[in-house]
Amino acid sequence: MGSIRRWFSTLLVLVGFWWLFTTWPVLAQQRPVPQLLSRRASAVVVDGRPLFDVRDSGTLTGVERADTVNRVLVQEIEQRGLNRNRVSAVTIVEDVTSGQLTLRLNDQHLLTITSADLGAERSPQVQAEVWKRYIDTALIQAQQERTPGYRSQALLFTAITLGLAVVGHLGLGWLRRWFVRYLTRTVHATAPHLEGTLRLISQMAFIGVQSGLWLAVFIYTTDLFPLSRSGRYYLFRSLIVGLTTSIITLGERGYSVLDLLVLLTLFVLLWIFSGTVAGVLKSRVLQMAGADQRVRELVAVFTRYVLVLLGSIILLQIWGLDVSSLTLLASVLGVGIGFGLQNTANNFVSGLIITLERPIQVGDFINVGDLQGTVERIGTRTTEIRTLDRVSIIVPNSRFVDNQVINWSLGNPVSRLHIPVGVAYGSPVETVRTALLEAARRHPDVLANPAPQVWLVNFGDSAIMFDLLVWICEPREQYRIKSDLYYRVVESLAKHDIAIPFPQRDVHISGLEQMMHHWAPKANEPVPNGQKELNNLA
Repeated sequence: MGSIRRWFSTLLVLVGFWWLFTTWPVLAQQRPVPQLLSRRASAVVVDGRPLFDVRDSGTLTGVERADTVNRVLVQEIEQRGLNRNRVSAVTIVEDVTSGQLTLRLNDQHLLTITSADLGAERSPQVQAEVWKRYIDTALIQAQQERTPGYRSQALLFTAITLGLAVVGHLGLGWLRRWFVRYLTRTVHATAPHLEGTLRLISQMAFIGVQSGLWLAVFIYTTDLFPLSRSGRYYLFRSLIVGLTTSIITLGERGYSVLDLLVLLTLFVLLWIFSGTVAGVLKSRVLQMAGADQRVRELVAVFTRYVLVLLGSIILLQIWGLDVSSLTLLASVLGVGIGFGLQNTANNFVSGLIITLERPIQVGDFINVGDLQGTVERIGTRTTEIRTLDRVSIIVPNSRFVDNQVINWSLGNPVSRLHIPVGVAYGSPVETVRTALLEAARRHPDVLANPAPQVWLVNFGDSAIMFDLLVWICEPREQYRIKSDLYYRVVESLAKHDIAIPFPQRDVHISGLEQMMHHWAPKANEPVPNGQKELNNLA
C-alpha cells in the first residue's frame, strides 16, 4: 500500500507539473536562444523543433543569421497568441541590388538565400520554397498548440502515458526479481563462480530498460507541449555541448567529458572481464588440472592484474592517447602513493608477499597479536579472520609481514597443551602422577603418541605444582579440550583422595609469650570488693 501511495503521489506531482507549464500561454511562447548556446548552434528553431540549418555567409556567421530568424519568429508567435485571427505567411522576395532571394515575414527580413545554404542539386528558388514551407507549417502548428482544446488533449495523453509507464515500471521490477531468482538457482548449480557477475549484469540490464522506458516517456510527453519541447531542446543542446567540449588536452588531442565517460566505462568492463577470466581459470581450468588451492589463488590474482595492465595499455593506445604522455601523471601518482597512500601501498605489497611466500593460507588457524582465528579470505589489501566467537575481523596484510604470526596449521598441526595442576603438600607424588595420566588418557582427543607426560615443575607457597602435557591434532579445539581435561583431573584427583589446596598463611607474632607471662600474674591477684562490684556491674 505504501508503494502504491508513493506512485500515486508521484503521478499527481507530474500531472500538476505539466499543467502548470502548459496552461499559461505566455510562458509557452518560444524565447530566443541563450547567447551561450547560440554561439554553438546555427539552427532555425520553432518551439524546440529544429527546422533547418543556416551557415556562415559573408560577414555574418550562421549563428547570427539563425538568431535573427528565431527572433522574428518568436515575435510572430507572440502576436498570434494575442490575436488568434491573425493571418500571415512567409514570402519570397528577390533583392533588387544583389539579385538574391530573401525570405520575409510581414515585411520583416528573415534571411537571404546564399550559395552556402544551397543543398545538393537545389536552386535558390527551390531552397527558398522548401524553407518557406517549413516556416509556415511550424507557425501554424505553434498556433494550434496554444489552443485550450489542444492543451486538454495533450494533458489527457500525458496522464495516460504516465499511468502506462508506472504499470510498465512495476511489471519490469517484478520480472527482474523473478529472473534474478531463476538465474541464481540455475547458475549456482552449474557455474557458481559466475553467479555474482551474471546477477550484476542482469540487474543492470533491467535497470537500463526501466531507465529507457522513462526516457521515452519523457521525450514523448515533453514533445506534446511547446514550452517543455523548447526546454528539452535547449537542455539536450547544453548537455551535448558540455559533454563534447574539450576540457583537457593530452599530447595533441583534446578530450571531452563524453570521451572520459566512455573510457571509464571501458575500464570498468575490462575489470569485470579480467575478474571473470581469472575466476574461470581458478575454478575450472586449474581445478581440473589438479592444482593446489594456493597455486590457484596465486595464478588468478596475477592473471587478473596482467589482463588489467595489458588491457589498459591497449585501450589507451586505441583511444589515441600516447602512453608516454602519462609519464608526468605517473610520477605524481608515485609521489602520492609514497606519501598519502603509504599504508595502502604497504598493505598491497604485503598481500603480494603473502601470496608468494604463503606463510598463511585460507583455512589456517593462526594467532596474530591478540587475535586468534581461522583465515577465511586473503585479499590484495586485507585478510579476513573468523575468530572462535564466529566474528569476522578484517586485518591489514602488513600485520602478517611486520609482526610475529603463529600458524597452528602450518606443516604438522600436532601441538602440545600445558595443563598446570596444584596438589596439597603431603600428597603422594606418584599417585598424583597416575591420577593425572588417567585423566589425560581417557580423553578421546588426546593423542596416544606422543604419550601424555606429567612434570613436577615447582613447590609453591600452598601447593606442589605439576604440569600435565598432552598432544592434540586439532588446534582450533584447544580451549574445549583444556576444559574437558580440567573436569577429568578434578574427578581423578577426588577418586584418589588427593586434595587441591587453597592458599594458606601462618601468622607469627613476635614477643607474644613475654606479653602472656607479663599479664598472667596480674590476672591471679585478688580484686577489692568495690572493684569487683564495679566489674560485675560492667
